[in-house]
Amino acid sequence: MVVKDFSRRSWWRRLIGRLEVDRECRAYRYLGPMPWFPEFIGRIDKNALAVEKVEGQTLLFAEDIDENREDYLDQLRTAMARLTELGFLHLDARAYRNVLRRPDGRVIFIDLAGAFWIPPGRLGHRLSRRFIALYYEAKIIKWETMLAPGGDPRQG
Repeated sequence: MVVKDFSRRSWWRRLIGRLEVDRECRAYRYLGPMPWFPEFIGRIDKNALAVEKVEGQTLLFAEDIDENREDYLDQLRTAMARLTELGFLHLDARAYRNVLRRPDGRVIFIDLAGAFWIPPGRLGHRLSRRFIALYYEAKIIKWETMLAPGGDPRQG
């Protein structure tokens, strides 16, 4: 497992860390188990949470990117379509350091501290659904660019 713990930080960073831990715990609970995220183990205390340790490497630098580019893009599209349905914005979905490739080839997102969501059925979700879809479409375009032969990892 991986523990994100702010207890030994300065008082102001602990304060911000508590907010991040709270938001990330709520995000994992909202999503429930999903194949595109580490398993949420639980909140340890007000300053810390634990999630499954993800073995793998940054998707952008996967050795098999040339052979499996379309598969990875399809996985990203599927995940982002499901997140759109849920009204969930992973605000770091284009950051290459937050998208990993597991040894089995599955794509996984990490770091939900900056996530935002509007549950389906609410007026806010109906009003923002198109924006959320456009947000993820832009992320897919960014990933297509980054994963293209000669793509620039600094764009993530």
